[in-house]
Amino acid sequence: QSWSGQRISWAVGRRCGWMFAGLLRRASVTSAHTRLRAMAQASSTSPAGGIRTDKLDLGAASGRDGVVLLACGSFNPPHKVHVRMLELAGDALSRSGVQVLGAYMSPVSSRYEKKGLVDAKHRVAMCEAAVRDSALVMVDDWEATQPQWSRTVDVLESVRSRIREAVGGAPVRVMIVCGSDLIESFTVPNLWSEEHMLSLVVENGIVCISRPGYDGRRTLEGIDSLRDRQGDWRILFVENDVLADLSSTKLREALASGDPIEDLVPEGVEAYVRENGLYAGGA
Repeated sequence: QSWSGQRISWAVGRRCGWMFAGLLRRASVTSAHTRLRAMAQASSTSPAGGIRTDKLDLGAASGRDGVVLLACGSFNPPHKVHVRMLELAGDALSRSGVQVLGAYMSPVSSRYEKKGLVDAKHRVAMCEAAVRDSALVMVDDWEATQPQWSRTVDVLESVRSRIREAVGGAPVRVMIVCGSDLIESFTVPNLWSEEHMLSLVVENGIVCISRPGYDGRRTLEGIDSLRDRQGDWRILFVENDVLADLSSTKLREALASGDPIEDLVPEGVEAYVRENGLYAGGA
């Protein structure tokens, strides 16, 4: 099955001159802090040895084969597009006749050596705040709690195994949702094995969200082992220009400068950042 060639555009209105927007009103901040404390007390992260299923369509999971979406990343910090791209991928797949059961954000472990990466506990908490109002997206903290960096395929297999156990062994496929810049990384020597690339592209599937300067389709066609299996690709290419304007790097730069970011992150994320003094020292 191939979903290649579909084009879906999504544009999100944004305010001009966001760097000069006003600070959060005191009442809004207080309310957000209260909700964050309640979220922490509710302990909404993955149950020990399992996976969250509170937003999973369990009824659909017991029927025909279903798909679960997975986005791995630093989420340092998470922003509106991180959540929206999972929802966008779910909508696109549903229109293609695919049964989407749910979606997960998986923050990378603190063992991943990346400059400016805050502790995993903070990134998990920020992701929880980011997905609170989403009917589809949940947070899985398995990767974040690992004592070492985990490969994408290993995270995918862990999510699939735990979901299948949660739904009583029903067949479930996990698809990666990523930007076309991740596809570009397939060409980095010794970063991806041929086995892992085939696992993602052919066996499990990818929803590739376009990013300026990266051509996911052309990159895949340039890899011999993938080009030879092009008829078996399980890939949906989704065009989305908004990713050109928003990144975690820009958010960290804004925070380091003391600029407001409430228009760029889901409600509650900025309050958590300010309350815990994150990213104040630089991007």
